[in-house]
Amino acid sequence: MVAGLAACADSPRPPPPSPVVSSDPAAACLAGLDQRHIVYERIKDWTTPEGCGIQAAVKVKKTDAELSRPAMMTCSLASTIWDYETNVVQPAAQATFHQAVRKIWHVGTYDCRAERSEHSERKSQHALGKAIDVTAFELDDGTKISVLRDWRDKGDKSEFLHTVAKGACAYFSVVMTPNANALHHDHLHLDIGPYKHCGY
Repeated sequence: MVAGLAACADSPRPPPPSPVVSSDPAAACLAGLDQRHIVYERIKDWTTPEGCGIQAAVKVKKTDAELSRPAMMTCSLASTIWDYETNVVQPAAQATFHQAVRKIWHVGTYDCRAERSEHSERKSQHALGKAIDVTAFELDDGTKISVLRDWRDKGDKSEFLHTVAKGACAYFSVVMTPNANALHHDHLHLDIGPYKHCGY
């Protein structure tokens, strides 16, 4: 597996997009999405009386892989997902299965609520469009790698899930897996909030 990843790392990957210089952070971020060829729709920013909402808001259909359904999120989260897929998910899929991930299955991004943890006083990063809950990865041949079904099994699918969960810690602030608690038994929680936790 290590040798496979090393070989994959030697194969050509798309160069990272050049930084976009702009006095408007949202405009610079959106230009970065265009450079990454992310398929998205710019939507109106909003804030609720409860303090929820999304700034630099986009509805994303496809990052590097297609999303199972369009998802509302911050521009920064969309950019981070692309970077993570390009540098972690796709190389791991090629090394393990010799094919690409074509679709990422998820159960949501935006949700106006508090954290479901011991810190229930804090606003969830889902409430700000800065988190995504990934349930499965679908390969080019239609094979589905499910967090619920495959995380605790033996074999390539489990190894792949653990590899991409560990690799997520380099890109996201908080990574939570089925190892965290019963609430995460079927998904990987990935967010770009202010708190730090690498729980793969």
